[in-house]
Amino acid sequence: MNKLKMTLKNISLRWKFFFGFLITSLVPIVGFGVYAYTNTEKILLEQSYGNMEENLARASNNMDMVLDGYESASSLIFMNKQVQDLISVDFTNYGYEDLYYYLKNYFGTMMAINSDVNTFSIYTTNQTIAQDYYFIYKVTEEIEQEEWYRRARAENGKSVFMRGGVNKDGNYVFYLVRSLDYYSYGSLRNVLRMEIDEKHLLGVISEVSRDDEMMILDEENHVVSCADKSLTGRSIYDILEGYEGEIGNNRRDTAVYDGKEMLVSSVTSPQGWKILSLVSVPMLEMNIRTSVKNVIMFGLLAIGMSLVFSAIISILITRRIKELTKSVEKMKDGVFGERIEDGGRDEIGILAEVFSDMSLMVKHLIKDIYEKELIRKAAELNLLQEQINPHFLYNVLSSITSMAIRSGNSEISDMVDHLALFYRISLNKGKNILTVREEVKLLENYLEIQKVRFGDAIQITCDLDENLMDCLIIKLILQPIVENAIHHAMKDETEVLHIAVTLKQEADYMVFTIIDDGVGMDENTVKEINSEIRTAVRGFGLKNVSIRIQLQYGQDYGVKVYSKINEGTRVLIKLPIVRSGEKDKL
Repeated sequence: MNKLKMTLKNISLRWKFFFGFLITSLVPIVGFGVYAYTNTEKILLEQSYGNMEENLARASNNMDMVLDGYESASSLIFMNKQVQDLISVDFTNYGYEDLYYYLKNYFGTMMAINSDVNTFSIYTTNQTIAQDYYFIYKVTEEIEQEEWYRRARAENGKSVFMRGGVNKDGNYVFYLVRSLDYYSYGSLRNVLRMEIDEKHLLGVISEVSRDDEMMILDEENHVVSCADKSLTGRSIYDILEGYEGEIGNNRRDTAVYDGKEMLVSSVTSPQGWKILSLVSVPMLEMNIRTSVKNVIMFGLLAIGMSLVFSAIISILITRRIKELTKSVEKMKDGVFGERIEDGGRDEIGILAEVFSDMSLMVKHLIKDIYEKELIRKAAELNLLQEQINPHFLYNVLSSITSMAIRSGNSEISDMVDHLALFYRISLNKGKNILTVREEVKLLENYLEIQKVRFGDAIQITCDLDENLMDCLIIKLILQPIVENAIHHAMKDETEVLHIAVTLKQEADYMVFTIIDDGVGMDENTVKEINSEIRTAVRGFGLKNVSIRIQLQYGQDYGVKVYSKINEGTRVLIKLPIVRSGEKDKL
């Protein structure tokens, strides 16, 4: 199990995505395919029966409408008193002209309206009437024995549909028979028989479906009409081999017809006739095979599409992740700052953007740390270059002082004393931290030395916040700036250079301000000096002071220069406030 887990972990992300998408898409496809394959026969059988029953319902409605039309036509004659009065007249002493003329016109109109009715015939027991063998027939003993006549008389005026046979024209027909007993004429009996061509009725129901084979059966399940005219009049049980089921009421069954297995379904109309529908099982099986083939083809196509789409999606996703991985590998090899041009706003795009920013930030941090380290080493080297072995320096200065006293030169003696004091404070036993008071004292000793050279040409004023005098700062930050002013700001040695040194607290930090009224500098020179102060890696004076401050306290502190030509220069030194008991802040 652990080996399997490790194997799965070691598979590339692209293949994990590919198989993941493939499995999630194949499971429903295969599930549906198996379901469809195993249930296709059942589904198609149910669908076939459903279609048959739907077609039967529509065929039944069509047949009902047609038969209702025939019944309506028969009702017009059944309710027509004039027709029945004329037939019931005793024609022993009268002519038949009025009767035949009226019947010809009336039945002619009826036949024009009902074009699929071959004849309207009345069979009467009035023996005084002459029959024309078209509209009027006399009832004979043979006719009285016929089934249609007996059924008409038995129904007492209700219309009855009955199967017929082949008429004199060789066409298959069926009948509507009805006893005309709405009006009473004593012992006379009249029966209406309408002869209707069965092809009209078959055409009405067959147009519902061209695939189903339909038959019209009478109440006794004999064929009234179907496409195969040789079956007309035969019992459906003789036609369907081995079929013993009930006909009608949407019963579902199977039977053998014309040597082929058939699906059988039937429905009964309100008139008692039935419509039987047959669908070939071999045709259905062929449809089933076609459907199964289609299911298999669809399944294979779906699997193929799933493979393609899974591959495309996994490539699209992992390609971007691969680019991110390459950048990570480059970063591991020390290449920083490369941007991943993804452009997306999804999780991968956001990750790529964040990683690019992080890589650039790391590059800047490494560069910053590297440069700071160079600057620190340069500053330390500069400081070392400025330092002199204290013991050697003190011994030499002591010898110079002794020689100056013996020679009676007090100026040299004072100058050497100030120089010794200056170095004693600046060297500070190798320590880098002084109090503000000590830093100011160091500046004063430096100025005393300069007065030997310049005399009153340099005027220094100090305005220092006493509350800040015992604060701790790094050494040698004032003297280099004042020295810079003396060497560069003086117009000439005959003019007095005024230098003002102030110390004030602003917010949570303190600011030294050194102002001179010397020659000043133009705007470009000031910009160049400020730029060098921020970026230089080595140097003395302003740059050295600013670099050491930023290395000690951070980028928020340092030196800033302001100057104008012939107006002088103002230098600001920003430092944190560190009390004597807060050395841990240094």
